[in-house]
Amino acid sequence: MIFSDFEYFVFFLFVFFTVWYLFPAIFSNQSKETRILHIFLLISSYFFYMSWDYRFGALILLSTAIDFYVGLKLANETREKIRYYLLLFSLITNLVFILGFFKYYNFVVTSMNSFTNVMFGGEYLPVLKIILPAGISFFTFQSLSYTIDVYRKEIPAETDFIRFALFVSFFPQLVAGPIVTARTFMPQLYSPKKLEDIEFRVAIRFFMLGYFKKAVLSDMVAPTIDAIYANPAGHHAYALLIAAALGGIQVYLDFSGYSDMAIGSAMLLGYKLPTNFNLPFIATSVSGFWRRWHMTLNSWLRDYIYIPMGGSRVTSVRRKFNLWFTMFVSGVWHGAQWTFVFWGSLNGFFYVLEEIWKEWFPDKKDSTSGQSSLLVQIPVWLFQNVLNNSIFFLGAVFFRSLTWENAWIHLKGIFLFQDGNLRPYMWKDFLWIIGFLTIGHAIGYFLFEKGKGKKIPASFEFAMYPILFLVLNLATPENSVPFIYFQF
Repeated sequence: MIFSDFEYFVFFLFVFFTVWYLFPAIFSNQSKETRILHIFLLISSYFFYMSWDYRFGALILLSTAIDFYVGLKLANETREKIRYYLLLFSLITNLVFILGFFKYYNFVVTSMNSFTNVMFGGEYLPVLKIILPAGISFFTFQSLSYTIDVYRKEIPAETDFIRFALFVSFFPQLVAGPIVTARTFMPQLYSPKKLEDIEFRVAIRFFMLGYFKKAVLSDMVAPTIDAIYANPAGHHAYALLIAAALGGIQVYLDFSGYSDMAIGSAMLLGYKLPTNFNLPFIATSVSGFWRRWHMTLNSWLRDYIYIPMGGSRVTSVRRKFNLWFTMFVSGVWHGAQWTFVFWGSLNGFFYVLEEIWKEWFPDKKDSTSGQSSLLVQIPVWLFQNVLNNSIFFLGAVFFRSLTWENAWIHLKGIFLFQDGNLRPYMWKDFLWIIGFLTIGHAIGYFLFEKGKGKKIPASFEFAMYPILFLVLNLATPENSVPFIYFQF
């Protein structure tokens, strides 16, 4: 069940009407209604998650139970050494025995077998048939944020298992984010929810925009991208360039579309999820791009990896290493393949390179007149923006390629300008996606960053919903494509 499927609409409507109409009609006691509401949302979340595979429910329950227990022990324990061991128990259990086993076991074993085969002529470790649970990296990081914050004494321990389990498994953001921390979500479970407080227009905008990104734009170009990435050696350099750009854009449309639908779904139930993307392709620097891309993951890595390592409160060399290592962890988090490891390391390298550039060539304020300054600023901005996006798109080849070998064949074909298959539909897909992306970012920039938008009358907006729904339905490809980030 994915957000763009009809099954999800039926499921969500059932949850929505039960929460806002059935329960208020049955229960007159506010506290009792809230308790039943939490239990119902928890059951609904587990049903949603187990619709992929019923066995996934046991895994998320295990992770939830461990961190709930650790949180209670941390709150009642005063000996720092014991508290440290409790946190270590949570980290090892989640990162090694849950996330490590299910996501990285076969990757590590295969890599070690390749090494021993070269060195000693044999493979000695067994490769297991492991089903990767959807969204395991997301709920693991969410649960870990709780135990780490309780250990730091930044939040109190949750004493109610139902509430904590709902925080870990809340279905709108369960399988592909945004990553929610306990400090931002848990307080929402204590505040009363009222139907009249919901910003319906904002929520519906989020969901419909997300649906358009994912089910229309991303799914429409998926066959073209998949065909080129499946056989990079057989395609022309221009086709490979098109696939490099479209592959990066598809990840954005797919993931930001899912995040928008998650935010809209949660908002319709009375909960607020953090923004996950903020017009990343208008960025003119590496650091600026990653402040706008997968913002909740980058915030998590900043709070729980970068800052504990010393952040920027260390020497210049150590700070650069901290930046590189944080991006390296991001790459490892994304997937159990050497392509993801290299992708994260490459992003870290460009991050460090930018820091060195800033040290050598610090920014200088333009003292010329406003008109001449603008004439200078626009070409400079355009050059920086194209360069920054080009770096991302070429790096995305490693993110999107099926194998390490395919990624290098893809890049080699671009730079050696190889001949091969190049069809008109490839250019068509490239041009209309770039057009939508440019228009969308321009509108978003003037609406949200400049605040120049005008309010749309509510009556007109609601009257347009049936038309928009029909247009989206007609524009949706017949076969839906699974969300790319489900594998993470």
